[in-house]
Amino acid sequence: MPQYDVVIVGAGVIGHSIAFKTKQARPDWNIVVLGDPMHSLAASRAAAGMLAPFCECREANRFFRFCRESLDKYPRFIEEVSSVSGKDVFLSDAGSIMPEKSIGDQWDERLQFFKSENVPHAVWSPAEVREKLPHLSPDVGACIWVGEAQINNRQLHDALVAASAKLGVRVENAGVTGFRQDGSSLFAAVTDTGEVEGKRFVLAAGSWSQQLGRVLGVSMPVRPIKGQMCRVDVDDMTLAYTIHGMCTYIAPWRQGNGFVLGSTMEDKGFDSLIQDDVIQAIIDRAAAILPAIQDAPLVETWAGLRPAAEDRMPVMGASSKFHNLYYSTGHFRNGILQTPNQADYMAGIVTGDAPELVAEFDPARYDM
Repeated sequence: MPQYDVVIVGAGVIGHSIAFKTKQARPDWNIVVLGDPMHSLAASRAAAGMLAPFCECREANRFFRFCRESLDKYPRFIEEVSSVSGKDVFLSDAGSIMPEKSIGDQWDERLQFFKSENVPHAVWSPAEVREKLPHLSPDVGACIWVGEAQINNRQLHDALVAASAKLGVRVENAGVTGFRQDGSSLFAAVTDTGEVEGKRFVLAAGSWSQQLGRVLGVSMPVRPIKGQMCRVDVDDMTLAYTIHGMCTYIAPWRQGNGFVLGSTMEDKGFDSLIQDDVIQAIIDRAAAILPAIQDAPLVETWAGLRPAAEDRMPVMGASSKFHNLYYSTGHFRNGILQTPNQADYMAGIVTGDAPELVAEFDPARYDM
């Protein structure tokens, strides 16, 4: 049985991005990514791909800066991943739109935040909105344009899997059920197809990280937050920007892939039930902003499970209980956004290249 230098548990964009960056830094290391696709991809392929640190964040804390750094890294990151994988990944820097109708009394607060943090933004009057965005509802009012980005996260995941494999990372579609340990060290991951031995282990299994932590006797306050979503067939030329609003977003995937609409925030455990009335309500709210959505063909519906820690901060870093265990989970609504920066951060920690540690993300805050 081979012993890997790094065993990564979790086959989503987080796990594969860590594998990609770690293998780049240590090409002589043997690395394996383990994960049951049905579990590991509940967030990676379920996301809308919005890279929106400015519209999502409310205060200029370390989390905000980490997300902003990650947005800045995205063009180079996609260039690297696409070059290695040979796969194209759609990335748009057209930006985001926040209609006055959707954000209501948050308008002044959002503008103040953008100004204080030197966020690239502009205010478009109702007349400018009608000129620039003729397909929007005529009653949306003024809009704030924000300099953010949008990615096709499914293409990103495909490219990361291919890039990892081309660099020599082994990928096994195996569900991990536990670990073998000797005191404060792990020496094998137990899967439904056998054991996988390793020197270092990275737990990046999204919402399922909590269950695996429990096997290790670790109380991990990470739980799934369900989001029901859908995709509709709307012509690419209808809208180039991502729309942010109260309980509503519209994310154009371009390239003939339609628009993704979302999303709910449901604390219902691992329930993945899709409800027709909930999906219709999402469509109705989106159509109030972009009327073309109302009668657009429904392409697909799904429910994702966002891994959310109690403090809504990611859990990233070395375990305080096992000297060869590392965590990267709890990314909640911003896992796709954080992917490039967390990949650099985690690869540095795993290889011992010592990035500047972020205390707010440290697993030690939960005694993990």
